[in-house]
Amino acid sequence: MGLVLVLAAVVVANFVTLPYDAIVPGQAQDVGRVITLPAERSHPVHGQIDLTDVGVALNIKLINLLPDWLDSNVQLVKQNDLTYGLPVSEFDAQGALDMQESQLTAGAVALRQLGYSVPEHDVGVAVYVVDPDVPAFKVLHVGDVITAVGGTPTPDTASLVAALHSHQPGDAVTLEIGTVADPTKVHPVTVTLSHIVNKGVTQAFLGVGDPSVPFAGFGTQPAYDMPFPVGIKTDNIGGPSAGLAFTLGIVNTLSGGELTGGKQIAATGTIRPDGTVGDVGGVAQKTVAVERAGAKVFLVPTVEVATARAHASSGLQVIGVSNLGDALSALRQLGGTLGPASAGPPAGPGGSSVPSDWQNSPWS
Repeated sequence: MGLVLVLAAVVVANFVTLPYDAIVPGQAQDVGRVITLPAERSHPVHGQIDLTDVGVALNIKLINLLPDWLDSNVQLVKQNDLTYGLPVSEFDAQGALDMQESQLTAGAVALRQLGYSVPEHDVGVAVYVVDPDVPAFKVLHVGDVITAVGGTPTPDTASLVAALHSHQPGDAVTLEIGTVADPTKVHPVTVTLSHIVNKGVTQAFLGVGDPSVPFAGFGTQPAYDMPFPVGIKTDNIGGPSAGLAFTLGIVNTLSGGELTGGKQIAATGTIRPDGTVGDVGGVAQKTVAVERAGAKVFLVPTVEVATARAHASSGLQVIGVSNLGDALSALRQLGGTLGPASAGPPAGPGGSSVPSDWQNSPWS
């Protein structure tokens, strides 16, 4: 009888799901395989630079709860904490948008590092969150770029807010919508404005972001005038944390292919237009992933060095970096070299490095 009860409990535990997800070590892959540059400007690459991600096991089974809880490389999180209460589809769309933004920024930062002029200008306002309780939820999507409201251009967040506040709640307005990939290719959509009460004053509210946090959930979308195409294609990876790896990969290919000194180097960290490296999530799991992939050096944001080292073996050297310059200096000390840009101008600052005013929403 006891054996029957045990077997029944095991069967039940295999089918019962819990409101928890598990963040687990993901994969590491060579950025050289996802970056496309003009052949006449590229060099053969020796060694490699890896990006890394985390895996997410959704709705874990009861039978996995204890093993996951005991595994120091696994982080259990409540589902709402992982997605910040957003529908999974919208959360995934935010990750895809973050990835697009990181790729655009990485290309601009890398080319500026090599002395190319890469002018930057504002082209619209990118949508990061759409309130499900407003009419706009049916017509706007994460990743849309609003370039005009009622015929008034909205190249940045301030102009968007001003244009919206010139209307009344309940007004139907026409928006011009582009995409992050091509903000110039626009199409019109008509939206009925909702309302919010701000300091006792009722104002028109489009519904992108959180009305209690100014500019949360949307941000000015920059465009970069690249001197030649820089292509990055990743599948099934979201978020901005590969920005540093993309930047280093582009610099390496264009400058001689010897930036790693022939080593397998992994990197994680967001990248800003001024070259600043920002912190990321899942560093513990990413550390395990890059070590399993064979990397011997892991570049991480300075504020997350302690976390990475706590999950690394003695065979993985963890180096903290705060900006692209730190990363390049670290690679030089490891034996890497940074040559001049192929068919490009001499190395120098080149171009503007003014950060955009993109601000992640409180749910990102």
